[in-house]
Amino acid sequence: MLADRYVLDEELGRSPTGIVWRATDTLLHRTVTVKVVHPRLADDPAFVAALETQTRRVAGLATPGIARLLDMGQQEGLTFLVREHLPGMSLRARVAADGPLGVGETARIGSSVLDAIADMHDHGVLHLGLGSDDVIQAPNGEVRITDLGIGAAVAASRAPEAPELLHGDRLAPERAWGLPADRREDVHAAGALVFELLTGERPNGRTSVRALRGDVPRSMDRTIARALDPDPERRFASARAFAEALTRAAPERIVADDDAQAAPRRRGWVLTWLGVPALIVLVTGAVIGAGVWLGRLEVGGPLGVRPARESPSPIPEVTVSSVTPASVVVADPFGDGEELSSNAPLAADGNPQTAWRSENYFDGELGKPGVGLVLDLTQTKTIEGLRLWTPHPGFTFRVAIGDDPAGLPDDLGAPVVAGALTRVPLEAAGRYVMVWITSVVPVDDGNRAEISEVRVVVSDA
Repeated sequence: MLADRYVLDEELGRSPTGIVWRATDTLLHRTVTVKVVHPRLADDPAFVAALETQTRRVAGLATPGIARLLDMGQQEGLTFLVREHLPGMSLRARVAADGPLGVGETARIGSSVLDAIADMHDHGVLHLGLGSDDVIQAPNGEVRITDLGIGAAVAASRAPEAPELLHGDRLAPERAWGLPADRREDVHAAGALVFELLTGERPNGRTSVRALRGDVPRSMDRTIARALDPDPERRFASARAFAEALTRAAPERIVADDDAQAAPRRRGWVLTWLGVPALIVLVTGAVIGAGVWLGRLEVGGPLGVRPARESPSPIPEVTVSSVTPASVVVADPFGDGEELSSNAPLAADGNPQTAWRSENYFDGELGKPGVGLVLDLTQTKTIEGLRLWTPHPGFTFRVAIGDDPAGLPDDLGAPVVAGALTRVPLEAAGRYVMVWITSVVPVDDGNRAEISEVRVVVSDA
């Protein structure tokens, strides 16, 4: 019993942040859910203070799509949260039991979750740890979000440990950097949730659902890919914008029960009385429709249709995507051949916590024109841009593109100063992309340049 009030009846689940219990509130004689926070968090005064701040915000929410927070307390070193108990099962358990969901149902669930997130954001509350196990689906199909406050408190007080504590495989890339949190992290988490509902798998750096499930419409695939874009500035700016796009992209619309019911059948005499004219109209419409579909007819003219005129060839659809290089090697044509190269693949391994590090230039000067990372895309691509992440901003680099890696240092672009996340617009075609570094910056153990992740933005017609 906690606080002489809450009897822990049954363990419902565990996570790195604590244990969830079904419990009985003996004061009000009702079933509740209690989360007992993990001791390594509960023993941290900074985390507890952050959690208290977050729970005050969450307690003021009255959004239908969110589980209401009822109480917070501490007892003998334990910190716990009490929320209303929701009958039903988590979306993770649902997918595990039934497999991936249908496209229409996924769109409905995703839109409902996003509407609840948007209401949270309107009140200044971020989730920052949303996963399929944090969304409960009731027997009537309604969904509600749980575990509010924990993720935001972890992000505010234990940023370096956030990926470990909050399921790093489903967090937005910028969370691993400890950058200031904003709404786009929850947009990314919602995109990962929709991806999992459709495929039964977490994205783990992937953005295309159609790569795993071909019946997902292309428009929906593009919508989810935008939500999962590793560059937060390319994502939807808000949960509402994502919800609207997801609803538009879904081929199935969720309608009210009365709209789903078929209209009553007319009496047989109506068919007899109107049958012949209706049949003529139907046949005529079918002929015209076939003509339009085959391109022989088009809408227009005094009779409503006319022979089709020649039209220009359709413009091919162009899609833009961020790709990971197939390989990364170091180019050091002006050095001594000892530049660090074994860790070059870490610049494109999908893990922002690992990084390629140059040699240590103790005096802060390269002493040569530069050193490069050569990214191999395996084939010539139309390149629209480059995205580069670094834990130590401030060094300068230039970019070159081409099909001959040896000639890239002779065709470098304008200097760019690296930020934590740098976006470089480009317009060229080639198989290889070179990131040519011309300066280093102070780091913990000297002077280096470090690149934790690099992506190439390509377009395909």
